[in-house]
Amino acid sequence: MAQTHTAINDASSDDELASLLSTLAALSKIGLEMARHSIDVTDVIPRVIRSQVDAQVRAQLDAAVDAAVDAALGAVNASSAAASTTTFYKSAAPTPEAMEARYPPGNNDDVPHYVVAIGRRPGLYISSQEAEDQVCGVPDMSRKKKDNRVEALLYYRGLYNTGRAMTVSEIQPVPAVPAVPRAGPSRSYSSGVKVSITIG
Repeated sequence: MAQTHTAINDASSDDELASLLSTLAALSKIGLEMARHSIDVTDVIPRVIRSQVDAQVRAQLDAAVDAAVDAALGAVNASSAAASTTTFYKSAAPTPEAMEARYPPGNNDDVPHYVVAIGRRPGLYISSQEAEDQVCGVPDMSRKKKDNRVEALLYYRGLYNTGRAMTVSEIQPVPAVPAVPRAGPSRSYSSGVKVSITIG
């Protein structure tokens, strides 16, 4: 088997030695530059990738925040709209016997009476305005003018016995909350994603 020999020649002169040293220095400088560029590349690439990942994460966070804000605003505006309606409740009206006890004989017997059968306070009223106050805004209200107290009491009894006399209570709406406008919040996020790249 043939053997390969490597011959190492000594520099034969100072000029040749200087040339060799110059070549070694140039090669060393090239090696240092390559190492520096390698470090720059390993530093830049993770920064580029991290910025891309951060942009994606920010977009996802923005979308999630937008959805949450829209849902919250929708709930606020819906509850405000629901609260703007007056709610009425009906309960039992006073019995005819209670009415007769409340308006006994001798109490303006022969003057016209307004019978309120369905209203805030069912009863007999001599003043038309007072009767109107009991039924104003009340759904299915019942108010009727009769010539005297006896007719008014008989009319009320007939309504009561047929289930057409009710006390109406109401819950006033909460002052409406103005619809909240959609405004894009100022955001600043950091994904916290760390990228490690090794270039061999």
